[in-house]
Amino acid sequence: MIDLFQKFSMPVRSVHPFNSVFPLFRYWKLAAAITAQTMALASCTGPPMAVEEMSAALSAELASASAEAAEPVALSNGFSSAVARAVETNTGYRATLAHEREAASRVGVVSSVRWPQLNANANLGGLRELDSAVDTMTGISGGIILSQLIYDGGESTAAINRATAEALGAQAQRFVHANTLALEVAQAWIDVWQFDQRVRLLRSRISEMEAMVSQMERMAANGFVDRAALDSARRQIVDVQLEETRLLADLANAKVRFRQHFRQVPGRLSEPALIVTPALARSQASAWRNAPSLKVRAASLISARHGVTEAEAAFRPRLRVQTGLRTPMNTTDPASGNLGLGFDFNLLDGQRRVYQLEAAIARRAALEDQLQEEQAQLEAELAAALERLAGIERSLPLVAEQIRLSASEAETSRSQIATGQSTLRQLVEAEVENYRAQDRQIAVLAERHSLLLTIAARTGELSRRIGLKTERPSKEHGPVTLARQD
Repeated sequence: MIDLFQKFSMPVRSVHPFNSVFPLFRYWKLAAAITAQTMALASCTGPPMAVEEMSAALSAELASASAEAAEPVALSNGFSSAVARAVETNTGYRATLAHEREAASRVGVVSSVRWPQLNANANLGGLRELDSAVDTMTGISGGIILSQLIYDGGESTAAINRATAEALGAQAQRFVHANTLALEVAQAWIDVWQFDQRVRLLRSRISEMEAMVSQMERMAANGFVDRAALDSARRQIVDVQLEETRLLADLANAKVRFRQHFRQVPGRLSEPALIVTPALARSQASAWRNAPSLKVRAASLISARHGVTEAEAAFRPRLRVQTGLRTPMNTTDPASGNLGLGFDFNLLDGQRRVYQLEAAIARRAALEDQLQEEQAQLEAELAAALERLAGIERSLPLVAEQIRLSASEAETSRSQIATGQSTLRQLVEAEVENYRAQDRQIAVLAERHSLLLTIAARTGELSRRIGLKTERPSKEHGPVTLARQD
């Protein structure tokens, strides 16, 4: 045992005890100089912000964001043009464009691992062995390493395919947001138009009926009209007047949404143009499998499947060819180079890869079910919308006929009331029925506009019909294509 101890103790030289125990004290000047330079470089980046400073910066950012309001949307170019412009200038839509570009850039990030990697490093300072009596060497040493990945078990290919699917999903998500936003903007216009029209109609007809009742009151004073019939007529007019409160509340709500999207108070709006015909809506509904919302789900599912492949590849080794050159700090020493095959394999990681694979498989299963659920829900939603649209199309001629008949009945009652062939109650009932038929016509027309735009929005056709300008990711990222899975 003593011989073994002496054998391993042979390289240790006998030196002064102070030098052997506290050798670093000889280099305190060098260490102090290097530390001072390091602190000086670190101070160039500036100190971190305190909590109070960060809070003030947040308040300033919020104030700046509130002040930078976009210009009002021009309404003079028509319904579809105004809707498209409102979507293009919407900050939420611009955010989805940025997310799409971000997702496209990530494809380039993960693809870079398949290209040669060139790294360089340098060391500026001093070097001295603690048990050596030679002078300290100062200067610069550096190196450069070139490596090329050969095999990684398909991890990089799966990562590229996953990022590509996510990029396509981000693009589809942008289409979903654009169509949803376009529907909200168009709905605000439709609601302002319909409730404004219905309020104007109600006030006009109430004014006419009140003038008619005032005339009847004079006749009642002379005994030509029964007082009970006059009170019944007034009750029907009050019932109609009560509807004005609800219509005004709906109109106020619609105006708030209109100002939010168009950034101005609505004036007298024209009826929205029919940018989607019933025939086009039915055609688009039959092609529901190409809806942007389904593409988002499908892209997420494809990404999850390649995520499983990526998790499985973590159980395989990684091989790379590597070559490098290293220059020493001592200029009298020669430089060194290397060329070889690098091999990496994780032998033990505490079951991390196993759990990652289980999570990836579970995510894939969840997204498969979500895609099927989204398909069934969209198909049922569009089928119900088409049935409702067909009912509206059948009811429009009937409502028009109801308006004609009630107007004719009111005119007949008005002409016969002086001769006693018609009563005041019958006349008021005919006038109220005519008003309700006209109000119903406006509401049905608005609902038809909404249904047509809803079908177009859910199938992704609305953004194309209004001529929405779409911004694509920069060409420098190259085409987004799936890599071949070997």
